[in-house]
Amino acid sequence: MADHKLAVVVPYRDREENLSIFLPHIRKYLEEKGIDHRIYVIEQEQGKTFHRGLMRNIGFLEAESTHDYFVFHDVDMIPINADYSYESNPTHLAISVSQFNYGLPYEGYFGGVVMFTKEDFKKINGYSVGYVGWGGEDDDLLYRCHLAELKVQRKSPGIFKSLDHPRGLNNVAYEGNVKRIQSMWKGELDWKSEGLNTSQYSVVDRNETEDRILIKVSI
Repeated sequence: MADHKLAVVVPYRDREENLSIFLPHIRKYLEEKGIDHRIYVIEQEQGKTFHRGLMRNIGFLEAESTHDYFVFHDVDMIPINADYSYESNPTHLAISVSQFNYGLPYEGYFGGVVMFTKEDFKKINGYSVGYVGWGGEDDDLLYRCHLAELKVQRKSPGIFKSLDHPRGLNNVAYEGNVKRIQSMWKGELDWKSEGLNTSQYSVVDRNETEDRILIKVSI
């Protein structure tokens, strides 16, 4: 594991209580496992609907020069028994989650905590930036792996505890996201033309420590 360095990318906004629990836990967990890592918390400024996919792309762009693999991690998922060591294939880690009665919400679920090498994440052009609010971007990510002919795997035991938080849903945005992923499946969208290569942002503030970087961005 000394040959690899992990960047844990956490999209974030308005979850102070979750973040205060998540950060010390993940830091201690990875240190005890002997995994060389740094945590990148990407906070979106207020004023626009939260853009999870774009925040993850930004974390990748900020960390790619110094890391060779990445875990894109929801702030409300706390590892109980999960293996963050390097894998050469796209890997789904959150396969047994308390929120879903320690199972998966549906068969093709590829959310919560996923791992990519730097090369594979570039190959799929990262997350789509066409989804806003909740829903769709994780399914789109999995389909990008399929289109790029990447072998996706799940890594046991992958046990996570879900932290409580408000689950607001913007119905208009959600309906648009559903239509977008359906268009993706039909081959109506060009995934190579949007994603990492169209992720635009400006850094508003940066707070850096030895093992953690908090970057606030405007989009």
